Formats: sequence, structure tokens, C-alpha cells
Amino acid sequence: MPTRTIDTVKSSLEHAQLAGYIYQHNNHLLVLQEPLNDDGSILNNFVQHELTADQIGLQFGLRLSDNHFDFLIGVTHSNQDRSYEIGAGNLKADQKAFNLLYAFYNYPKAFYLVSIPLAANSAQLEEAIENQLFNQPKLDFLNTAIKTNPMGQQVNWMKSFIVQQALDMKVRIQTCLN
Repeated sequence: MPTRTIDTVKSSLEHAQLAGYIYQHNNHLLVLQEPLNDDGSILNNFVQHELTADQIGLQFGLRLSDNHFDFLIGVTHSNQDRSYEIGAGNLKADQKAFNLLYAFYNYPKAFYLVSIPLAANSAQLEEAIENQLFNQPKLDFLNTAIKTNPMGQQVNWMKSFIVQQALDMKVRIQTCLN
């Protein structure tokens, strides 16, 4: 693999039209603002629990270090409980790169940053999301987002949505960088 700079990676992502805008944070991190589907339409990066009204917003990025890429998933959890809210000032280090999306959520409760090598396979991605995100006690509501699929099976639809969106974007990023 040729040596990549943040500028060449950003150029590749822009050329692939993965997002309306690629935000560069410092000299090592890129975040896809307004992510797009393959057809150029806006990617659905937001999901809401039908009963609790808890919301999850997703954002994707890349961290470059010594020609090694980490795929990042920025996850904002919010709900309509007005009694508690954290501000964008609570974001630390690389989390600050995700501030632009984060600031648009009503009553944000928490922000999580999932990180995994870009070269990881789908099973490793699922495991990372499970360990770094789904095991967070404040996200227990994800376990109650159950629907029955057409084959009569109970599926955890919010978790499936998060994993599928992350996997799709990871593959698209990998494809444009190869």
C-alpha cells in the first residue's frame, strides 16, 4: 500500500463522494459530514426507539497514524428528558472532531467513539461495536428495540441498523482507498 497523507486520503474520499463534506480535524482525523448513499442521496444516520424516544445519531470518520487507518464511529445518544443534558464542551480529544453533528441533537446524554482498524473484517467490526458501544449501561434501551421480521424471527432492529450502517460505510471507505 502506498504511503498516504491526510490530504491524499481526504481527496480520495471527496472523489468517491461519500459525503457532502469531509471535515479535517488536526492533521490526523477526517470525519464525513452529511454522509451519502451510493446514489448520492442522504444516508440515514439517525434512528429512534419507538417506545422510549431515545435517539442514536451516527457519524463516520478515519484516523490516520503512521500509514495505518482506524475506522471511527461517532455515536450521539439523546432523548427528550430535559432534566439532563451534556454540552459539546464535554467532548475530549478526537471526539471534538464530531462536534458538528453532535451539536444538532436535542438534549444529548452521551457521546461514544468506536474505533477499529479499517482492515478489520465484519465479525471484528461487530465485536468492536458490541464491546465499545452496546455494552454501555446507558444504552440498555437498545436491548428493548425488538421487531419481528417477515420470517417470524425477533430481531434487535436498532443494533442491526447501527452495525449495518457502519459496515456499509466501512466497506465504501475501504473501496475508495484501494
